[in-house]
Amino acid sequence: MWLVLCSSSDPSGLWVYEGLRQMGIAPVELVLAEWLAYGSQWEHRLDTNGTHLKITLQDGRVLCSSRIRGAINRLMAPSPGIAERAAASDKEYAQAELQAFYLSWLHGLPGVVINRPSAIGLCGSWLHPSEWVLRADRAGLPTPVFRQSGHDSPEKGYRSLAPDGAAILRLITFGGEVFGGQVPETTSRACVRLAREAKTEMLGVELYLAGNGEWTFANATPCPDLSAGGKPLLESLAHILTAGGRP
Repeated sequence: MWLVLCSSSDPSGLWVYEGLRQMGIAPVELVLAEWLAYGSQWEHRLDTNGTHLKITLQDGRVLCSSRIRGAINRLMAPSPGIAERAAASDKEYAQAELQAFYLSWLHGLPGVVINRPSAIGLCGSWLHPSEWVLRADRAGLPTPVFRQSGHDSPEKGYRSLAPDGAAILRLITFGGEVFGGQVPETTSRACVRLAREAKTEMLGVELYLAGNGEWTFANATPCPDLSAGGKPLLESLAHILTAGGRP
């Protein structure tokens, strides 16, 4: 089986699930974060023989590592409702333990897992814009000057760097290709290099059209709007999942 892991508030995850089903990929199972949080039973073992996972969902479905062939991972965090059950003084600790647990079982999924977790994100690299700008520059994308004052709140840094009113293009890099729009070949290759630099198989890259006519880096995310990639992206996903990861 193949899994689509997402939350109920993630329209892109639901879109991919329905799209793969309509293409005849079977069996493909939708697994929502909320279903994992409530009414499920877990068995997660790590030993010298590897990792074994068995999850029994509330509806009776069993997800076993011996049957999983691959997954599309769009889980950004454990469902917050789990930690809410902890005492107020333990909520922060409970959330940290859940993050570690999710990191472990997601990393141990067998087969082709698109956007395996990393130490800085459950579905790929979540970076501050300052680091994205550095990596985008290394990849060969034009980048804006980034400034952040020590007086700014940390949250202010997590934003698009596109100026107000600029033309925006949101692309998706996957399998060495770029989906969602037409850009010069040099820009396309730079977006692919950025995804490799971030070690994120599927990366959303936001560009804006600068005054000099160049598509310039504005932001990146490991959890983009996949519907922007349309049918070509779905076909690429289906091929790589069923071919065992070979583009």
